[in-house]
Amino acid sequence: MATFSLQEQRVIIRFLHLHGATPIEIHRQLSETCGVMNVKNVRSWVRQFKEGRTSCDNEPKQFHPSTSRSDNMVERVESCFGGLPLSVENIASKVGISVGSVHTILHEDLRMRKVSSRWVPRMLADDHKAVCMEICQAMLTCDEGMNGTFFSSIVTMDETWMPFFNPETKRQSAQWKHTLRATKKNSGKHQC
Repeated sequence: MATFSLQEQRVIIRFLHLHGATPIEIHRQLSETCGVMNVKNVRSWVRQFKEGRTSCDNEPKQFHPSTSRSDNMVERVESCFGGLPLSVENIASKVGISVGSVHTILHEDLRMRKVSSRWVPRMLADDHKAVCMEICQAMLTCDEGMNGTFFSSIVTMDETWMPFFNPETKRQSAQWKHTLRATKKNSGKHQC
């Protein structure tokens, strides 16, 4: 069996097509001589020759410049971060480009990565301090009403009050952070 290049096989397909052979007949003859090209490709080339193609060479691929990773698009993606946690899909729909392009812009152009938040204790806000004060006053009132026996029935260990935010899932709490910037840890304890 002889070895033919793809271009030579296309010339044979064109020649046999011009002589009125069907794609199945052309494939059978090519298989006997070359044994390389499948029926699908033979049909595709016969269709192209019927439509008027005369060249058997590969057509050069058309180059399309990337419009989704332009400086303007990078700025638009970066402007989407207004302190709110956004998913790649949300950013893509806001900006109007594909999810893959947004992902590439975030990782390669903006040098960002998605990090998950941990359980972080928060410092007591003024309203939490007020609640703490109200509870303490209510306990003092109860102690006065029970002639000083109320506090003997309470077991305590530590006076640290720490309200915390526990996210639903780790994935839902993930946020985009720049890899070059230091991460800010918001932890602290505050007593009443």
